[in-house]
Amino acid sequence: MLLKEFYKKEWWRYLLGILVLLVVDYIQVIIPQKIGQIFDILNTNSSMDYLKILISSILFLAFGLVLGRFLWRIFIFGSARLFQYKTIDKMFSRIITLDQNFFDKWRTGDLMTRFTSDTQMARRLTGNAVIMLVDTTFMTILTIYKMNQEVSWKLTLVSILPLPFIALVSLILGKLIHKKFIELQESTSDLSNITEESIAGMNVIKVFSNHKTIQKLFEKKAKRNYDAQISLIKVWGFMFPVIMFLGALATILVFRYGGEMVITKQITLGNFIATNQYVGMLVWPMMAFGWLVNIIQRGKTSVKRIEEVLEQKSSIEDPKYISKNFNGVIKIKNLTFKYPETERNVLKNISLDINSGEMVAFVGKIGSGKSTLSKLITKLYKVKNDSIFIDDVDINKLNSKFIRDNIAYVPQDTFLFSMPIKDNIMFSNTDSSKNYKKYTKIANVHEDINALDKGYDTQVGERGVSLSGGQRQRVTIARALAKDSKMIILDDCLSAVDTETEEKIIKNLREEIKNRTILVISHRLKAVKEADKIFVFEDGTIIEQGNHEELINLNGTYYSMYQKQLIEEKLKEE
Repeated sequence: MLLKEFYKKEWWRYLLGILVLLVVDYIQVIIPQKIGQIFDILNTNSSMDYLKILISSILFLAFGLVLGRFLWRIFIFGSARLFQYKTIDKMFSRIITLDQNFFDKWRTGDLMTRFTSDTQMARRLTGNAVIMLVDTTFMTILTIYKMNQEVSWKLTLVSILPLPFIALVSLILGKLIHKKFIELQESTSDLSNITEESIAGMNVIKVFSNHKTIQKLFEKKAKRNYDAQISLIKVWGFMFPVIMFLGALATILVFRYGGEMVITKQITLGNFIATNQYVGMLVWPMMAFGWLVNIIQRGKTSVKRIEEVLEQKSSIEDPKYISKNFNGVIKIKNLTFKYPETERNVLKNISLDINSGEMVAFVGKIGSGKSTLSKLITKLYKVKNDSIFIDDVDINKLNSKFIRDNIAYVPQDTFLFSMPIKDNIMFSNTDSSKNYKKYTKIANVHEDINALDKGYDTQVGERGVSLSGGQRQRVTIARALAKDSKMIILDDCLSAVDTETEEKIIKNLREEIKNRTILVISHRLKAVKEADKIFVFEDGTIIEQGNHEELINLNGTYYSMYQKQLIEEKLKEE
């Protein structure tokens, strides 16, 4: 389907390229005939004027070859590059529309291989394969026809006898090459994945000083990739020497029988020279046939892998309905949720209300379901109907883009792009260029940025590695604030800053961000004690709710957690 759509749109490019290619092939077949005539003139001492004409015609034909080869490369190879560009763009456009479930299942290394190695092989299928298919077919037919017409049908028949065996060898080994290539692509995906994971987790590797384990794992993947490469090379290494041998055998037959025919005056010396060149020209199509089989086999595999990505669909239904207003009123009724393809319920019968303009906090132990609920509110995963409502509308009836345009979400895992700090902040809203410093002040990171050598123009490393953990978290909060959305979710994104800084940032949010709904997920109770509502999670359920004073008076789980944290703070001060 992918190839069919492309050929349907770009057929005229291929038509022009193929027409030029056919002209080039015809010129190639004419040149040996002209060279043969030159040898006959030299051998018979004929007119030098005719010799000059022949030489001039060869030069003219050679110029035609140069121009023609340039043009068909532009049309056909250019089309193949266009296919690769459009395919990459189409794949990326597809994956950014998919829900979180897709990224949970698909490995980064596997996706990268499909974007690089597979699109390159698909490009060769739409470029090299087209050229070889036309070239081998036309050149073979035209060359044999010319040999038969200009020389001798007997010599033609004898000289081409070994050539069909070249095609046979290619066909037999083509299937094996196809199998080996699939194994190679799979091993390349594994190697890409472990490489990406190792580099991303290098801090963990160094902190635990466990180089041997990761090295052993990497070597295992690299060895598998090496073995797959060698296995494929062995097949290639056997196939092409056999093809070269069969090609050389055809040349030997020309010398054996063609030489005898020259001596017995059945053909001229020029005919013999032309035949030898024709045989050399036939070896290439037969060799190209082997390449063609390989490229088609590998290309088909790569196109299939690409189509697997393009065929992925979001598990979340995304209706076109967009509400006129977003007030940030959240209602959750009897919500039970488990992640796709898992059995354990992460959330169990959750019910709560969040009113517009309120500051609400989710607290509880790690793994109690707090972050999962925040992800569901932003529609990252599919939920049952009539379980989550935004402004009294079922979340399944709202467009995902509408929801995310109005909710600024700061996840636990902070991520910054490899660009200046200013550009990272304005990523969520390019119209905020005049006010971005306002948001960094609210996030309590303005002074830290000014202290850097280049200030807001400081280029951060991959994932913001050149900044400290606390700085990264605060920059991501500034980025979320710059979005100027009606609701802000802070998902335990201040874990790398001290309690006082976290309290200050949340206080700034209450004072500076008016009429916005704020949802804070934190394990530090002191930082959220000013929240209008606090929901205490435990094992996927809400066990307590109320404001700080009400929860303290309950003398339950919240009270115990709060007292424990106060004691820990006092011990640290001592």
